[in-house]
Amino acid sequence: MNKDNNWWMRPCGGLDVLRQAVPLIISGGSISLMNFTDRMFLMWSGADAMTASMSGGMLFWTAVAIPQATAALVTTFVAQYHGSGNDQRIGRIVWQGIWFGFAMMPILLLLYEPLTKVFALFGHDSALIELERTYYFYMLLGSGAFISGEAAASFFRGLGKMRIDMYNTMCCVALNIFLDYCLIFGQFGFPCWGIAGAAIATAFSQWVRFSIYVLLMFVQERRAHKFHIIHGMRLDFPLIGRLCYYGIPSGLYTFIDTLTFTAFILMIGGIGQVQRSATTIAFTLNSFTFIPLNGIGIAVTSMVGNQLGKNRPDWARRVTVTALLIGGVYAGCFGLAFLACPNLFLSVFATYAKPEEFVAVRELSIVLLRFIALYLFFDGSLVIFMSTLRGAGDTIFLAWLVGILSPLFPIFCAVGVYFGLGVLWCWTVLTLYVFIYCFCLWLRYRSNVWESIRVIEKELI
Repeated sequence: MNKDNNWWMRPCGGLDVLRQAVPLIISGGSISLMNFTDRMFLMWSGADAMTASMSGGMLFWTAVAIPQATAALVTTFVAQYHGSGNDQRIGRIVWQGIWFGFAMMPILLLLYEPLTKVFALFGHDSALIELERTYYFYMLLGSGAFISGEAAASFFRGLGKMRIDMYNTMCCVALNIFLDYCLIFGQFGFPCWGIAGAAIATAFSQWVRFSIYVLLMFVQERRAHKFHIIHGMRLDFPLIGRLCYYGIPSGLYTFIDTLTFTAFILMIGGIGQVQRSATTIAFTLNSFTFIPLNGIGIAVTSMVGNQLGKNRPDWARRVTVTALLIGGVYAGCFGLAFLACPNLFLSVFATYAKPEEFVAVRELSIVLLRFIALYLFFDGSLVIFMSTLRGAGDTIFLAWLVGILSPLFPIFCAVGVYFGLGVLWCWTVLTLYVFIYCFCLWLRYRSNVWESIRVIEKELI
């Protein structure tokens, strides 16, 4: 049989995509487990602590969105350099992303006070605000590692060495979960720091993860002698400028998208305790699908960039179609599970919660899981289309799209809340928003414009 006619064995077919995606799915699944465990521990220590970790965490991801997405676009550069046979440029672009991440950390710390005023604007009570501020501050101590770690991870992702990413992430997730238990509850001689301990555990684990990536980069260079890891350490302002030119629009996309969902979380947080607890639980469970799907997206970005570096847009398109099928099956299985046995997923949150308080939270969480089951397939497809465009470097379109669509989401939610339509109205708007977003990205994918875009220098193509 001709391999080109065999969906599984052909280049950029099922086997190729899964080879790249499965390690990242496992990495994403381990991060989901970390988030789940983190919030479960905090739920046991108090519902407000769990809610504060969600809202404080969302504000953190909003603050780091632009620099982190900019650093993550190093994957596209590495993939296109590697695909075009210019491996000697890889070390330099990776280090520019790392220096960029270090430079952003003091700026983020300076913005701590003005940004945390947003909690009061959404009507959160003083006790909840104090918890949110605490969580956000200690997460900021890991911001340099979060951002520079994306650039360092891009070295391996762009080369298709996804297993290294998987093993490193899994080890650091295990460390994070252990430190969560120790620092939240004061076990094994560690101090009992509650929500501060949860954030410190995450920040410390990220610095460990970043350090391991850098160490492994030098090991890889010693073996291959072609990536110029040592010589590439010096600052290259034209290359940083090129990274920012393509990366900042990608960062704006992530920033506005994250800001939109942060506004959504904070808005529901002002409605009531039951609504914010149920929403936090629903999104935590949703992360079991979204974060692994994001792992598939990273693989798509790398593979599309590599094929475009080789001037094979037909194979780049094949990567996308294959990933859509894999992601659709994955999302469909979780959607059915959320519909068929929601209590199984919710039981762990109830373990040490007060039974009389958790009854209403459980009932609303079941309803919210039905919303998630409804939009999961479209959410997964959205990630794949977006990753294809990022792999090409079509980031300016992404920034325009999110700038037009995203403001409408919180506006419609706020109107509904003002007129007393409550949390179910907000989730209905969210579901429609995902449908429309997915449709717009599909139209861009169908246009073929992205196939002619490259982020690397023209003379290297």
